[in-house]
Amino acid sequence: MPRKFAGAIESPANHVTVNRTELIHLLHRLYSGQLPTGSPTTAASCLSDAPVHDILSRALRDLCRDEDADALLREETGSLVRHLRDLGYSPTPQQVARVLIGSRSLVDPRLRGLPAYRKYRGILPRRVILTAVTRVLAETAPDLSAEKPWETEDFFRTETFDHLTETKAAELAREVAGLGLKKETARLPAYMQRARQRVPRSFEPWTREERALLIEAMCYTNDAERLSQLFGRTASAVRHEGKRLIWQSRERRVA
Repeated sequence: MPRKFAGAIESPANHVTVNRTELIHLLHRLYSGQLPTGSPTTAASCLSDAPVHDILSRALRDLCRDEDADALLREETGSLVRHLRDLGYSPTPQQVARVLIGSRSLVDPRLRGLPAYRKYRGILPRRVILTAVTRVLAETAPDLSAEKPWETEDFFRTETFDHLTETKAAELAREVAGLGLKKETARLPAYMQRARQRVPRSFEPWTREERALLIEAMCYTNDAERLSQLFGRTASAVRHEGKRLIWQSRERRVA
């Protein structure tokens, strides 16, 4: 990367100055297959060509210093955390970092479909990514790096019970289906649409009505896998929301 790119770039025609951080963001958008505006490019774009991708990767590696990681990852981290929560996870800095570098330890195929998956592999060292993510989460959402109080609820860890009859299960499933979807599948990004092919209510916010149905269903069973089938969500999403509801109910009784 020529030395002049390490500082500011000024265009004499319109006197627009691009500083080093802005240049890194611009190159990373191109590296990620996006236009400078952030809009995605088509498959025919030269940005999809391996030689161009390699050139952009090398340019980013040459430009990025450890202190650039916070600025580069700040927006990406917030978006990724929201996506992970939608999938039923309680994101930790380690998990966020593993998605960003495309770690082989990620076994959930839905994580490999996230836009941020493997975007920073080869751009920043693993150590730098984890340090930056931990710092960004601590500054922007301190509660994300702390254990949620409801995570200690053992409702789904105790001996499994299942008194849910097929008739009652069918009734609950009809009521869940009757809630519809607030986020129309056709309007979602492609990776969310793919997730909904397997899990129909992925990335759908929990409503008061659906939470009431979950509470009712948990009176009959603590089998998260069976509940996930009824609610069209992952078992982890059901466990997370179920434990939170139990904890909130107990806190209200104490208060």
